[in-house]
Amino acid sequence: MRAIRSLLVLSLSSLSLPTFTNAFLHPCNYFPAPRQRQLMYGRRSMAGRHSLPRVSCQKAQAERERVLIDRASNMKRLRAKEEGKEERGSTIVDEGRRIVFLCCLVGAVSSLDRQAMSIAIVPMSGDFGYTETVKGSISSIFSLGYTLALPPLGLAQQLSSPRLLLASGVASWSLFTLLTPLAAEQGVSYLLAARFMVGAAEAVTLPTVQTFVSRWIRPQERATALSVLSTCFQVGTITALVAAPKIVSEQGWQQVFTTFGSFGFVWLLFWLSISKDSPPVYMSSEQVSGVKGELETERSKETFEPSTKLPWRQVRTSKSLWSTAAAHAANNWGLYVALAWLPSFFSQNYHMDLSKSSLYSVLPYLAGAVTSLASGWGADKMISQGVELVQARKIFQGIASFGPSLCMTGLAIYGTDNAPEISSALFVASVSLGGASAGGFAASLQDLSTRYSGFLYGVTTFFCSMAGAAGVYATGRILDETSSWPLVFLTTAMIYSIGGAAYLLWYDATPIEDPE
Repeated sequence: MRAIRSLLVLSLSSLSLPTFTNAFLHPCNYFPAPRQRQLMYGRRSMAGRHSLPRVSCQKAQAERERVLIDRASNMKRLRAKEEGKEERGSTIVDEGRRIVFLCCLVGAVSSLDRQAMSIAIVPMSGDFGYTETVKGSISSIFSLGYTLALPPLGLAQQLSSPRLLLASGVASWSLFTLLTPLAAEQGVSYLLAARFMVGAAEAVTLPTVQTFVSRWIRPQERATALSVLSTCFQVGTITALVAAPKIVSEQGWQQVFTTFGSFGFVWLLFWLSISKDSPPVYMSSEQVSGVKGELETERSKETFEPSTKLPWRQVRTSKSLWSTAAAHAANNWGLYVALAWLPSFFSQNYHMDLSKSSLYSVLPYLAGAVTSLASGWGADKMISQGVELVQARKIFQGIASFGPSLCMTGLAIYGTDNAPEISSALFVASVSLGGASAGGFAASLQDLSTRYSGFLYGVTTFFCSMAGAAGVYATGRILDETSSWPLVFLTTAMIYSIGGAAYLLWYDATPIEDPE
């Protein structure tokens, strides 16, 4: 025992304090791990010699640090690459919003040029001696041109550049608006031809705008974008009703067409310098919208490649498409009747003069503009918070169909025998509730197909515009035969209910895909 104790003391005395500290702080120098020992001493051969040279612990530590540095550098490069993608995606979204904003402005311009004739026709009939039949023909020829041009223009924007097609449409209707005073001086047939061309050229607006919204705007923001567009249309109508009478009184009816027609050419300067057919980096519809997915890297192109194959079979058989068309047609029936007959109702039923009846006519569109904007935003908000898309669409379309139906029923029962304020309130409520369609059928074509939304709009709106024109004609026949405004309102209420019921029963947002 005494010998063992002496040997232990001698061993400890041979380790100096720095050496012991170094062993404690760097144990691999004295107590290497199995792999470290293998690197330091190598494997022993049959002869007992080392087969590998000794490697210091410092060199192994340096190798580990190099690997960590390389890994951190790679992570930094990947992070920078992802940030670059996000930055490019943000740029695309901002550019898309600017383009769609210009689309909304052109909606207001088109409403100005459309409504110019409704104000100018009064002094024009005095100058040229138009009869009531001629006045009716001049007012209705715009709708005829618009309706007949919708299907071919909806097809054309699918087969060509929607950017250039919209530009040519704006240039055409602006030119014919400017030429309207000259055409009127040449004769009624020239004036009818000019107004027909204005209507036909304006038919390009909504199909192409649907296409731009589908390509440039996120799915969760499309109802908001379309509601802004609808609001701009109503703002254009209100502006025409307010500004045109003042222009006529101060500068003559000719100046109405000169002023309103020039706005389109000003808009073209911005459109041609800013707009593009599709995002610069070609992505799928979800990727363009910034929802998820990665950029497709096989190619990048600046121009839109048109599609020559169209989904005709799916168009014929889609219940969602035609239920959307039914709701749209019912909405057009009620809206066209209000546009054409609202001033006449107040004038005939309450014996108002033109200026006062015009004031009552403006109020519903002010309310409708506000409701339309709020409904589009509300629908997008509900969807972003987890409400199913189909459920959100049906909620807003139910409000937009059955709300006006109740208001029209109220007008039939109470409106005609009470104060004009009651009738005005019911009209305001009807148009305002109808604005909820911005979150309903107005956004439904975007749900069915982002690629073919403009084409689908052109096809379905042909029938919807015909329904609106039929409503105007049917109202005139009812008044001629019965002189009953209540019957007019009850008929309109029934049409609203039929369109709303079709949408609630059959709309399921089944997509319309590319034809095989």
